[in-house]
Amino acid sequence: MIPTAAQTAVLALLGGLVALDGTSVGQFMVSRPFVAAALGGLAVGRPMLGIQAGIVLEALHLAVLPVGAAKYPEGGPASVAVGGVFAASQSPPVAASATLLVAVLVALALEWVGGYSVERMRQFNVRFAGSPPEGVTPREVARRHLTPVAVDFARGAVLTLVGVGVLDLLLGTIDFSGFPEIAVGTVVRLAVVAGVASALRLFGRGNYPFFLAGAAAGAAVAWLR
Repeated sequence: MIPTAAQTAVLALLGGLVALDGTSVGQFMVSRPFVAAALGGLAVGRPMLGIQAGIVLEALHLAVLPVGAAKYPEGGPASVAVGGVFAASQSPPVAASATLLVAVLVALALEWVGGYSVERMRQFNVRFAGSPPEGVTPREVARRHLTPVAVDFARGAVLTLVGVGVLDLLLGTIDFSGFPEIAVGTVVRLAVVAGVASALRLFGRGNYPFFLAGAAAGAAVAWLR
């Protein structure tokens, strides 16, 4: 099953909104892969499946720090597309782990495309804003502000539609009958471990003892419960 036309429209809308959340408007963290993929799953009526995809994407995105003008992969629109299509494709559940693998690979590729488009959009914004003329009116200021916001929304929506289309095509083409089936829960846990390991460098070597102490305390609490 693939998303219906109405569900695809909702996914595109969500993709545009999470793109805005990245830098242009809000920054409420709904563009994080975990949240964005959950919203994608919710759009097709299966939020828990979207969350499963989102956990994997979030784990792989932990080491990405979107600060300043840094170049980084954009996780929001890709996660909405993957969360929605993966959730829709599992009704009934078929080759879930292999489907999740393909979905994650598509998301990673789309994240880099999204990052490149963000870079190009910033260059467009600079040219569009230009040097303000003398006596610029409030209406002109609003136009120069809202136009880039609209462009960013459209960029995110298009990226999401591309992701939905590509993933739909791949899932409809690939024969998963020869793939070994692994429990999705196992895949998610392995992804979390790998993601945390990749993010360790963000703590700095001097803070490793504190990280390990916190992890041990959390594990002890989980075991005692």
